[in-house]
Amino acid sequence: MQFIYLNIIRFTWFLGALFILFQDKLDFQKKINQLGNPVLDLVMRNLTYAGDGLFAVLVFIVLLFIRIKTALIALISFALTAGIVQLLKHTVFETMKRPYYFLQSDVNFRIIEDFTYHSSNSFPSGHSASIFAICTVIAYQYKSKLSIQLLLVVIAVLVALTRVYLCQHFLQDIIAGSLIGTLISYYTSLFLESRLNRFDKPLHIG
Repeated sequence: MQFIYLNIIRFTWFLGALFILFQDKLDFQKKINQLGNPVLDLVMRNLTYAGDGLFAVLVFIVLLFIRIKTALIALISFALTAGIVQLLKHTVFETMKRPYYFLQSDVNFRIIEDFTYHSSNSFPSGHSASIFAICTVIAYQYKSKLSIQLLLVVIAVLVALTRVYLCQHFLQDIIAGSLIGTLISYYTSLFLESRLNRFDKPLHIG
């Protein structure tokens, strides 16, 4: 079966690139900030944690009891993704500021309660890279399951978009992060798929 997950993700990149070309990034952030509401604040503030390293570790542990091979590929993909993202954040793109840096002094800026804002190291988005890395690995392992692939697309895109909603990243930041996470995980999966067949089983304790 065709890896439909990757095709849909490519289409989202295309749409995102078009949007970036025709929309000023700061104006877009202001519009998103003003369109927010307390219910969305709560949802987005909590959903964004799915892009954290801790969430990736939890997914790794769960995957161990489903298929060790998938868990190992996910762990390697996440480690590579995180390493590249952090290297880029703190070297090549060290001076890139987050939306909050530019909007915090705006009198119309709507603050989200109980959320910690960051101002620096905007590009690329680590949360986006992380969630796309995880979802790509799982989607690849379930290439024959269309419903699972579609669900993973929705999860990955939504978690990435929380970063824009929360004024922690511009759209180009999350697209770059998703590119890194997806491509690393996809090619890591291709490379390791047949090499880890001896681990194609769940972990048994006891």
